[in-house]
Amino acid sequence: MDKTPRWFAGVDWASQKHDVWLADASGKRLGKRTFAHSGEGLAQMCSWLMATSGGRPEDIHVAIEVPHGAVVETLLDRGFKVYAINPKQLDRFRDRLVPPGGLRISERRGGVTGCEISKAGNPTARRMSLGLVR
Repeated sequence: MDKTPRWFAGVDWASQKHDVWLADASGKRLGKRTFAHSGEGLAQMCSWLMATSGGRPEDIHVAIEVPHGAVVETLLDRGFKVYAINPKQLDRFRDRLVPPGGLRISERRGGVTGCEISKAGNPTARRMSLGLVR
C-alpha cells in the first residue's frame, strides 16, 4: 500500500481573487487563504500550499472548476496534480456534502467542496496536464 502523504486542495476561482482550502488525507482542514489573481498571488498560493502541508507539489491534489488559465498553468508548471471539476457536478456534490445551513454561503462555494472532491477521488474529475490547457 502506498504510504505517501497526500494533501487535498480546492480552489474557488474568480477573476480578481481565489479562495483556496487545504486538507490532509484524514480530512482535517489545514487552512484557507485568499490569493490575488496575479503572478505574485499565484506564486504565493503555491508556496502556501507547500508550506502549510509540508509536502511536495506532486503529493498535493488540487480541484478547480476552470480547466484552463493562469491558475491551472501555474499549478501544473510547479508539479501539482490538478483536476478539473464540472461546475454542475460540483453543485451536486456540494448538495450531498453540506446540509442546508451547515456552512455560511461563502464557505459553500467551490474551494471547500473542491477540497472534499479531490480527497474523495471523484471519478468525474478530469486530471489536467500542460498539454490539455495550452
